[in-house]
Amino acid sequence: MRDKTGLKKAQLKDKVKKTVTRKAATSSAPVDDDNRAQSQMRYNLRKRKGQEEKDHCPANKKHRPNIQAQNDEQKTISTSFWTGKNSSSSAKKNAKSSSKLRAAKKGKEYISPRLKQSLGNRNPSTLKKRIRSAQVKEPISEKEMQSKTPLKRKRRGCKELSGKFADMFLNKLDLVAHIDIGNRSSIHGISVTHDNLVWVNSLSNRVNLYNSSGDLLRFFDLDYHPVFNCCMPNGDLLVTTGFSTGAKPTVEYISREGDTGLLAHLSEYADLLCGVLYQDERIYVIGDRYIILKVDMNGEVEKDFEIESDLVDVNHLISQNGRIFALNNNIFSMYLLGSDKITTQVINKVEVEKSYSASASVDNFGNIIVGVDPPASKIVVIDPRLERKHEIGCDFSGMIRATAVDKQNQLWIGTDDGNLYIAKYLK
Repeated sequence: MRDKTGLKKAQLKDKVKKTVTRKAATSSAPVDDDNRAQSQMRYNLRKRKGQEEKDHCPANKKHRPNIQAQNDEQKTISTSFWTGKNSSSSAKKNAKSSSKLRAAKKGKEYISPRLKQSLGNRNPSTLKKRIRSAQVKEPISEKEMQSKTPLKRKRRGCKELSGKFADMFLNKLDLVAHIDIGNRSSIHGISVTHDNLVWVNSLSNRVNLYNSSGDLLRFFDLDYHPVFNCCMPNGDLLVTTGFSTGAKPTVEYISREGDTGLLAHLSEYADLLCGVLYQDERIYVIGDRYIILKVDMNGEVEKDFEIESDLVDVNHLISQNGRIFALNNNIFSMYLLGSDKITTQVINKVEVEKSYSASASVDNFGNIIVGVDPPASKIVVIDPRLERKHEIGCDFSGMIRATAVDKQNQLWIGTDDGNLYIAKYLK
């Protein structure tokens, strides 16, 4: 009897043990599911991280607007998972942000189209913060920078230039030397060589060559009266006779060694020649006060430029910053030499009264220098933009007929009574 009872107890115990084991196995199933969910989530995180690294590649920069949203989503998921916090708070925050975002769409906060494009498809929970940040720090476009900043700089530069321009010059010439050329003929041409020697010619038959101190180095007697001149790069001088006695339509050259000769005879194009200028291996010369001839170094005419109006005549040429200007013979007006003709549009924005056009020259800073006749003889300096002028008084009373600035920034002045002056005009 006891054996049967013991056997029943043993069978009951085994049955209970199997039941407990089966229940434990059943109760452990959710744990396995949780482990499987955690593993799947970790796999998804690794997959998203790999996708992020791929999106960060330079070849995939266009996908970057969505990266931040993915990062925010990952942070939210990982935080709620690992900390065990209730996700309802984040949901409330998202709902609150979404409601505010809807309010922004209704017009409470303005979002520019460019800002929307830059934000892209962002997570609504962080969109509002990014909108505010972007609205404060939104960069100015390159077009706006070009349209605003240079304008301010330009206006400020003009004011500074105006003050500095006036401060560059003396109010009265400081005479360094007074040179008597030996006759009372009007000095019509002054030209400076590359090594700072100075050619001076008057309406006599002589041309003088000086050093920078005003010492006469040599002179050359001619059988004609040189009027207009210009210097070649090698230091030789080119002259024309203008409307002087016995003038001919020729361009003559004079070397510093004393050699002279004919460079070009242009009787087919003009009866007389006035202003002459050398630039870029070409010679420009005014013919009969209404055309400009472009001549090569063999004396052949390559092109002729006619003035637009018959009412304008020119007799002098200057070059400023590579641009060639013809000067009106009757009133101070500068006309730009174009590609096909001489435009009669006045370039200078300042007026100079009682000036002689052939007295105009260009200094080493691009300023235009012009002589003004008595009763108050003076020098007028015009800035390179041709917008401002500064007047410098003179101690002499003769009419100024020629000017030039040497390499030492000394101003050479020739007058109609045959006086030659060297003066300082810069402070």
